[in-house]
Amino acid sequence: MLRRRKPRLLLAMLLLCNGRTVSTRELTDTLWQDAPPASARANFHSYVSTLREHLGDTLLTAAHGGYRVQVATKDLDAALFAHLVAKARTAARTGRPQEAVRGFTTALNLWRGEVLETLEMTQTLRDEAAGLRELRLSAEDELMDAYLDVREPAHLVAEFRKLVRAEPYREHRWGRLMTVLHRCGRVKEALATYQELSALLDGELGVGPCEELRALHDQIFAAADTGRDTVFPQPRWQGPQPYVSVVGREQQHAELAALTMRGGLVTITGPGGCGKSALALATAQTLAARFAHGVTVIDPATAGTMAPDTLPGPGTGRHTLVVLDDCEHQPSVAALARRLLSQPGSTVLATSRAPLRISGEVTWPLGPLPTPVADEETAATRLFVQRAAQATPGFRAGVGHQALVARICRSLDGLPLAIELAATRLRVLSLPELAERLDTGLECLLAPATGVPRRYESLTSAFVWAHDRLSTNERLLLRHLAQWEGEFSLADVETTVEFHRQSGCALQLLAGLVEQSFVQSQDTPDGRRLRLLAPVRAFVAQVAAQERVGDRWAVLRAVPASTG
Repeated sequence: MLRRRKPRLLLAMLLLCNGRTVSTRELTDTLWQDAPPASARANFHSYVSTLREHLGDTLLTAAHGGYRVQVATKDLDAALFAHLVAKARTAARTGRPQEAVRGFTTALNLWRGEVLETLEMTQTLRDEAAGLRELRLSAEDELMDAYLDVREPAHLVAEFRKLVRAEPYREHRWGRLMTVLHRCGRVKEALATYQELSALLDGELGVGPCEELRALHDQIFAAADTGRDTVFPQPRWQGPQPYVSVVGREQQHAELAALTMRGGLVTITGPGGCGKSALALATAQTLAARFAHGVTVIDPATAGTMAPDTLPGPGTGRHTLVVLDDCEHQPSVAALARRLLSQPGSTVLATSRAPLRISGEVTWPLGPLPTPVADEETAATRLFVQRAAQATPGFRAGVGHQALVARICRSLDGLPLAIELAATRLRVLSLPELAERLDTGLECLLAPATGVPRRYESLTSAFVWAHDRLSTNERLLLRHLAQWEGEFSLADVETTVEFHRQSGCALQLLAGLVEQSFVQSQDTPDGRRLRLLAPVRAFVAQVAAQERVGDRWAVLRAVPASTG
């Protein structure tokens, strides 16, 4: 057992940096701060020798001008704590709150006191220990979040009050206490809790509560106006969690969040595969704490099978953000949206290729990601590199790859689904091979990929449902337009497509294709310009080829067999 202070300080520093080489200079600063004695060098090596006697040469090694201690995670409480917290965070992020609660609880139970509380620490050690303590406090905060999804609010009030008193300047905790009080129907106590925090911050720091808590207060206050003290048992997030990270949509994310907070119905429209669902779920995740009863994600196709008490409705007093995902697949979705909007506390964020055509609806178009003009980095290239690294461990986009990645993204017109599918093809193709194949066509992206939701497994699955519901004339026009590369105008269509020359026909059909997001429309100095994205052209070409094969088989079946 180490009894001398300096060797214990040295060991503490090395253990706090477990697995990382700490320079000799940093270690001597830890031992003597800024005033090392003349014998510091000799003393330091003596302390290292002392540690080696206790740890052996395997655990303590010299490396690159410093020393490193490498202790297995299971044998070092600080490392085990960090590992368990990371696993619990993953569980929480992927919609497994029960597992998250167990993980955070197990991690926090490792603590028996403050970091190195029996050791007289130097400033360097205090700084290192502060990071570990902050991780502990963050784990407690996130455990509160997980509790909201798995335990009855009434059973959380006392524990949340205790956590608030332990760290009264962590505003997140006050917000969670307000939330459980509100869910218990104790609205006045929830509002009084906010006033208590406001007085504390103003008196001690001269500031007010953060924007998030002010918004929560306003939500609870609005609920109080109904005169109801209703119990709200639903969790803060109900339904599928975001399944992918959103890349390159930072500005749209912020704009959409601000628009959604105005209330009512906001519908994200755009072509299949442009990332409507991912952006909607990411936005809802950002705003969850702004709604007293969080987020409910509904697939309109299964809404009829949901328990009635899980759907916000008139008279429930619920203040909820409802996400209606993939609305174009259900003709009755407009009625569902109207029902949800009849509850004053509900805000609806929908995704659809076309507007829902409901009074008060705000449509928010979403297009592809910007593509590189030359070989520069853009949101599209960042998405490709990130997804390629996820699909193919060890993938690195070096300097020589930048031009190839840019070329691939241009071939795909920046459509996120096409970019993600292309990245998965690196499991069997090299980067140059993939770029060359995409230069000549997108056939390699039309076959199903694995490991993704069914509706995102190929370009075909992204477009086929909506394509099958186009009218015959719309499909014929789309097939003609798919033969054009680049931009065109309404006049181009009217002068080149024979059966659409009658007055108003081309305009009406094009308007339908634009509304269904098969044709992209953009206002330019030269007037309104239209175009088909490369993935849409590839899909339409595939459908046309399949129909031609079907026609040939029909002809063969109609011709009597030769009798010889």
